[in-house]
Amino acid sequence: MSTVVALDLGSSALAAAEMKVGRDRVSLTKAAFAPLPPGLMSDGEVREAADLAGELKRFWKENKFSGKKVRLGVANQRVLVRTIELPVLDDPQELRAAVQFEAGEHIPIPPDESIVDFQPVMRYMGDDGERERVVVVAAYRDMIETLVAVVKGAGLQPVGIDLEAFAILRALLPAPSVLDEGADDTPAQAVVHVGAETTNVIVAVDRKCHFTRLVGFGGGQLTTAVAERTGLSTEEAEAVKRECGLLGRPMEGWDPDTVAEVRHALALGARPLVREIARCLDYYRSQPFSRPIDRLVLTGGTSLCSGLDRYLQQGTGMRVELGDPLSQIDDAGAIEPEVATRCAVAVGLALDGGR
Repeated sequence: MSTVVALDLGSSALAAAEMKVGRDRVSLTKAAFAPLPPGLMSDGEVREAADLAGELKRFWKENKFSGKKVRLGVANQRVLVRTIELPVLDDPQELRAAVQFEAGEHIPIPPDESIVDFQPVMRYMGDDGERERVVVVAAYRDMIETLVAVVKGAGLQPVGIDLEAFAILRALLPAPSVLDEGADDTPAQAVVHVGAETTNVIVAVDRKCHFTRLVGFGGGQLTTAVAERTGLSTEEAEAVKRECGLLGRPMEGWDPDTVAEVRHALALGARPLVREIARCLDYYRSQPFSRPIDRLVLTGGTSLCSGLDRYLQQGTGMRVELGDPLSQIDDAGAIEPEVATRCAVAVGLALDGGR
């Protein structure tokens, strides 16, 4: 069996997952997360490289991950995702050349300043013959190089970098069956990953990303809303946000009036998030290639806020389910569900190296 380790450097925490990969079995052998001091990462980008490398080195040593080779994910405003359409090209080199050429028309980053990758998502019959829809990902080269330098500074070796949206889909959605893949009547699935500072809204068909948008709103804003309304410290507001939430059982010993204020703050604070998610999904529905969305899967650390899924369901009018990052793994051992939720991106990154 081989070992795959993946690392997610979030704005407020580090998370990693380690998997043992066999011919017919993938086992999650370790997953861990740890909070980061404020200011080291912001909006998905490195701000204090040396300090972040030190935190990462300490995190790796304390959790005793196997090996030094790691897979990484990226998601920030300096990563652009566009959908383009091309004639079907079966030769991989011709397809890559065509994508690189078309990317110049759609991606507002100079070629020498960007790193471009792509993922074909579907073929269809157009007016002038068979065509292929391709999702193109372009990232600023300096941002990627800074991320890689931090990881190397911690004594680790990056062996792959992927878009976080792709990793999230691998962790939460089952792979399509051979018989159903590519069917015209397959509905879309929406996945919403709510992190500390940003929310990733993704729409997929057959586990392939057809649309993704990063929204500048995360769980940190909800914590701030609770703290400002109740006068609680940030740490207390974070705890009561998660434990009490919008619908959860009040924490033992908490005053009922305070609990009511917490829930009122969360309800008001979550409105902008629900509106932005709805706008993203409406934009997807306006596209000529859109499909009916069957359900919305909620994930990310903020999904641990009790009742947020039901609040989102009421606000969007869609069926909302809490995601399970362990659902695509044969053996998750004794990994706690909360740890798995916080490590969803890392789990999906590791799956890319295992399946």
